[in-house]
Amino acid sequence: MNYLAAILTAFSIGIGIYFLKFFHHEGIKKQIFVLLFAIKIIGGVAVYSVYTFHYDQKTSDIHKFHNGGLALYDAANDNFADYLRLVTGIQGNQPQLQKYYNNANHWTKEYSYGLFNDNRTIIRVNALFCLISQGNILINIVLMAFLSFIGCFVLFKAFTKIFKISKYLLISAAFLVPSCWFWTSGLMKEGLMMLAIGFAFWFLVKLYHKFSIFSLLGFITSCALMFISKVYVLPAFLPAVVFLFIVKKMKIKHQIITFFSIIALSFVLVVFSNNLLGYDTISTLSGKQNDFINYTELQEEASSTFELTRLSPDVASFIRIIPEGLANSFFRPFPSEVNSTFMLFSFLEIVLFCLLVIMAIFYFKKPDTHTTRFILFSAMFILFLYTVIGISTPNTGAIVRYRTPALPFCAAILFVLIDWERIRNRILKFR
Repeated sequence: MNYLAAILTAFSIGIGIYFLKFFHHEGIKKQIFVLLFAIKIIGGVAVYSVYTFHYDQKTSDIHKFHNGGLALYDAANDNFADYLRLVTGIQGNQPQLQKYYNNANHWTKEYSYGLFNDNRTIIRVNALFCLISQGNILINIVLMAFLSFIGCFVLFKAFTKIFKISKYLLISAAFLVPSCWFWTSGLMKEGLMMLAIGFAFWFLVKLYHKFSIFSLLGFITSCALMFISKVYVLPAFLPAVVFLFIVKKMKIKHQIITFFSIIALSFVLVVFSNNLLGYDTISTLSGKQNDFINYTELQEEASSTFELTRLSPDVASFIRIIPEGLANSFFRPFPSEVNSTFMLFSFLEIVLFCLLVIMAIFYFKKPDTHTTRFILFSAMFILFLYTVIGISTPNTGAIVRYRTPALPFCAAILFVLIDWERIRNRILKFR
């Protein structure tokens, strides 16, 4: 019965995607987007299967988040007003709610470092899904796949506004980068992140071309969702947003100068954040990294863990580890780390990106001034996000999962920099 209900839910959403004008795009058949939604569901089921049959259900994230949502949903049967307090956080400190929090695994993090606890967001979303699913995890998976699909769809629409290449290449960038497809389709934070970053970029492109209060409010709301979904992504995203509007009327030469200037300024802000912002960013990164390393060292089965230089809460240590962190984020898993099917696919994805880089070098297509702005925007976001991930994460599997928000941008800018017409003509020449 659970399977049938999930299938009917997926079928109903698929019909909506087919008929609703919002999901139509000129030059793309409606069936394509229905198929892409089905592919997202397959990804969601794949994530569920991995965390159900490969990992212990008591410790795997997807089940902790779902069970936490069920714990909050129990309040709907007891007192619906309490349920609303739990899922919104409004008046969420009332004493009668504590029993639900106690039953929600992952609700409290052992170390918070004064940061927002983004585990609570996905738990609350699961609790909201349960109003529809009545606790059926398969329906929750379908609903999360749909939210992620929407994020991918609006990201694709934004790409088509700024990158004048084949729409099918842009569909591939937004929907089909393998690890992004896999991790953002599951009942986890990455699905919400895909929704948030898709809308944030969509509204950003709208604001770039024409200011409106609606687009501004949409952008702010999307950034708020980004923050509560994955707290570290927004600080990597916002400097690139500032860059985009500063260089709006600049030529390429000045765009590049501004690009490096903002990177340098951001570095200064991080180094002196304690004095300027009253929050010691390097100490937080150091604490989280060392806690992660200590945690992995205690695990009996940690096949994807690697040795990462420990970060000290000082500037010199931070500077030294940045190259190592970027190498980890861009190139792991290394060939020597391929010890499972999952790692093999992740490694092949890295190989694919490396081949695209080689193609972009040999078949380089010079972008125009407008396109360059968005290429540099994407590059800045990728660099900042990959730096944070690489210096704080001593586990290859976690890196593969955490870097997913940047992968569509990686793929899109590589597709734009490749002269596909030259490649096509070269292939035809040898036929």
